[in-house]
Amino acid sequence: MSVFDTKKFRVTVPEGWMAFCGTDSGGKTTPKKVHIYKGISLQTDIFTHAGITVCYFGKEDPYLSPKSFYENVTDMEPLSLGPYIWNGYTCTSIGYPYTMLDAKKDGCVLQVMILMKNGDHEISLNDADVRLIIGSLALSE
Repeated sequence: MSVFDTKKFRVTVPEGWMAFCGTDSGGKTTPKKVHIYKGISLQTDIFTHAGITVCYFGKEDPYLSPKSFYENVTDMEPLSLGPYIWNGYTCTSIGYPYTMLDAKKDGCVLQVMILMKNGDHEISLNDADVRLIIGSLALSE
């Protein structure tokens, strides 16, 4: 296990998972987005595996829930995990199943997107590793 700290937020990464910063809309690596994927050895493996993407929205960043962009949306009961109460829903995007969560603290938002199934690879919100990852999320600032 290791801790991945972007200086915006930190997260525990279990053995067998890889974490790395994602890119912003301009194609630049950003500390505000982290991909955490199970069983990958290359960053490009995210296109064939299940995993988690965490996005950070600071006080200066506008946050608009992407809920209306997805299909088959089903709301979930709020979930207490780690230091946050997570609001969420399940949905599909281009045929892929997701669990979407967000939590707010001190004017900041953490958004978690769990890609539950991709090819032969599956994860679930009920998996111990997934719960460990989400429960460990904390703001760095």
